Amino acid sequence: MNQATVGERVRRLRLASGLSQADLATASGQASGSISMLENGRLPLTDKLVSAIARPLGCEPTYLRADSREPLTTKPWLRAYADASKRAVDRAVADSTTAVDVIRYLGLEQIPDTLPLFGGDANDDDAIEHFALEVREAAGLDRDDVVPNAIRAAERLGCVVLPMDDELGRHLGLSLRVDATAVIRVARPSASREHHIPGDRQRFTVAHELGHLTLHHASPPPDTPAQAARIEKQAHHFAGAFLAPGDALLADLDRAGGRVTLSTLTTLKATWGVAIKALVVRFRQLGVIDEDHARSLYKQISARGWNKGEPVEVGNEDAIWMERALSKRARSTGGAAATMPHAVGLAPRYFDAWTNWSPAPADVAEAKVIEFRRSRNQPQ
Repeated sequence: MNQATVGERVRRLRLASGLSQADLATASGQASGSISMLENGRLPLTDKLVSAIARPLGCEPTYLRADSREPLTTKPWLRAYADASKRAVDRAVADSTTAVDVIRYLGLEQIPDTLPLFGGDANDDDAIEHFALEVREAAGLDRDDVVPNAIRAAERLGCVVLPMDDELGRHLGLSLRVDATAVIRVARPSASREHHIPGDRQRFTVAHELGHLTLHHASPPPDTPAQAARIEKQAHHFAGAFLAPGDALLADLDRAGGRVTLSTLTTLKATWGVAIKALVVRFRQLGVIDEDHARSLYKQISARGWNKGEPVEVGNEDAIWMERALSKRARSTGGAAATMPHAVGLAPRYFDAWTNWSPAPADVAEAKVIEFRRSRNQPQ
């Protein structure tokens, strides 16, 4: 039993559980400061200590003692946690690392990583436009296809997409690599009107995180507001081009009358599953409208109260790979998916956090979801 590795594992599960060192010390009956010493490999390990620590972490002592290396995890492309608490980001990162550790431990059959990696100038808008088409092709989409399900497209590219219960400040998702595995976290929907994440925002978030994974794979997280603004703009541009490629979107605009109005934007949202405000940005990127036209549209959107809720509600999406891979692994051993937590030595709450895409409950009536039209035949 490697003392340093146990300490790293304790720290990871503590962060994934949202506990401070003081919280864990209290919950496990340890002296103040002992958790810091344990995590830094400076506290002698006894069976009694490991068992006491394991309980509040939601794991078996065997998981902490497992003879395996800790995964290597990159940092998400968020600037110094400016828009989210450090604890919230650390929790999402640690939980994602634990998910990949479980995937490795169980030997789950992963979809091969076919994510293209950008090698051009990310400040070149045309280069991003062309690269987004390349990523679409890798996901099995033609140039004029509507993306039927952004999460499934990311999964087909080899990404592990996991739900996230809470927003990270203004961020609805994050992305990182754990060892060689690309991971995307995206906020799941809520039955609460106040906290509901519309499907169009969820789709754009997934595409945005694909942008980070592909465009910024060799770049560290930004250190300054200027750097953060630049890479966010690049990932936004990629997301727009991935979800609504220029030529196909312009052809649909022509069929809708050729003028960028709130009426045509609503029609295009119903087809492409992209928010009206995001479509304004997209047409600005494509040079169809100028800044004055865009500003006028934003004023009209605000006057209609669409900043709080746009017309044409797009349905939320969910991932399928993790749950299916766990079920397949369980069947191979003659068991059920519910037995997988015990096989790993982790509490079921971890597995639920990786597979539960159902809306968080709320005492409000669910609005009827109008699924956006899919005018072409695409892979599911």
